[in-house]
Parts: sequence; C-alpha cells; structure tokens
Amino acid sequence: MRHELKFLVPIERADRVREVVRRFCPFDKYGEARPGHAYTVRSIYFDSPQAAIYTHKVEGLHTRVKVRVRGYNEITSASWVGLELKRKRADLSWKTRAHARLDEAAAWLGRLPSEDDLFEAGEKEAADYFHYVVNRFTLRPVCLVAYEREAYVGHSDPTLRVTFDMNVRGRLVGSLLELGADCPAVVFQRHLILEVKFDHHAPAWIRPVLAEIGVTRRALSKYVLSLDAAARFERRSPSHVFTRLRSAGLGRVASIPEAMRP
Repeated sequence: MRHELKFLVPIERADRVREVVRRFCPFDKYGEARPGHAYTVRSIYFDSPQAAIYTHKVEGLHTRVKVRVRGYNEITSASWVGLELKRKRADLSWKTRAHARLDEAAAWLGRLPSEDDLFEAGEKEAADYFHYVVNRFTLRPVCLVAYEREAYVGHSDPTLRVTFDMNVRGRLVGSLLELGADCPAVVFQRHLILEVKFDHHAPAWIRPVLAEIGVTRRALSKYVLSLDAAARFERRSPSHVFTRLRSAGLGRVASIPEAMRP
C-alpha cells in the first residue's frame, strides 16, 4: 500500500523543486546513466466498451482501477514489458505486476490461460489475475501514453520516489503491439507532472518548496488527459473511442463491478 501525491508544475519553476529534491534524493538506477537522467515510459491503457475506467476517474469515484501494459525507452515486439493492475482508493494505491515479451503477452491475452512457462513462478498469480480481469470485463487497448521521466529515490527512506514526468502525450490505439508507436497528441505545453510516492510519511521538505512556487496538489490522470488529447488530435470526442469498441461487438459487459475495485 502506497501513498501517491500529484502536482502540476510550470516548467519554468521545476528547477527550484529539483534543487531541493537533489539535496535528499539521488537519481534512480534507471535514469542515472541516461542522457539528461531521464527515460521514456510507455503505457497502453485498457478500458471497457462502456468506458468504465475512464468514467470512474472523470466522475471522481473514491476507488478506481487502472489496467495497463508498460515498457520503457525504445520498444520492439521482443521487448520485455510489465502487465500492471493498479488499484487506488483516494491517495492510496496497490499494484500487481507480471513481466513478459510484448508479442507473447499480446498473444497470451487472446487465448485461455494455461500452465505454460510464460511467467516466472512468483508472477503467475498476478499474470493470471490480469488475464482474468481483461477477459472477464472485455477490456481492450485504448490509449498509448508516453512521457519522459526523471526519477529520484529517497536516500534515508528507500520507499520514497519523486518523479518529474515531462512531455506527456497520447495516441489512440487498438493493439498492444502499438506500444512503440509515436504519440503526436501533446497534453501539456508548459507544465510537467510531479509525483511523490511513499509508504508511510511524505517528506517534510517537499511541501515548503511547493508552497514557495505556488503549486498545490491536483487530481491528475495521465490516461484520461492523454485520451482526451489524442481524441482532440484526431478530431473526435472521447465517447467516439468507446462507440467504436461497442460497434465491434464488445459491449456485452456493462461495467467493472465493485468487486473489481480495491
């Protein structure tokens, strides 16, 4: 169980926050050796034909779920990706994850689960539950979200992660194999998303600098923001995306029930 706080930070004020963060947190191991200490995060989000996950967020439901496949940097069909199920209640979150090659994961989701060795023994339960959720609730790939992440990990509290997510952008998709595609629809021109994640207590030093630059906590969903931006880019409405799924005969499941939420 983790706490997660999000803030929308003007790009011209982000360096002041970085200055403070770097006093207490080194770069995480993934960005430490990369140019600019940032790496690209790519996620394809799933949703139902009734837009259940999208709607739950827009309506501000207290408990929500995200279903996504995530990869990093340059993606090919042979890239290893994470199959993630993230459940949230207010600012608390739980996440399960299993790993597989992208092409094998795409094929696996389209067939009945079996006793194959696609997943490590320790990830089999998480993988099976991901498969169940996707197929039981008729979830399909809907939106690719990409951004560059500059990440820090707490020096004295290793559960603390502070991330600057820049150049958030989206693309409407219909297949997992589009994980490496370009994302032409930019969400923010002059802002980035700052996320602070921790197990127990927020660091005492983060709030003063955010108050100094006039930033307060926001409810920000990269999935919702990117889908909206991608729909506008293609001169569609978000509802059209889900109408397309229903017209493909995927409208039998009405919604994700309470049992699916945290």
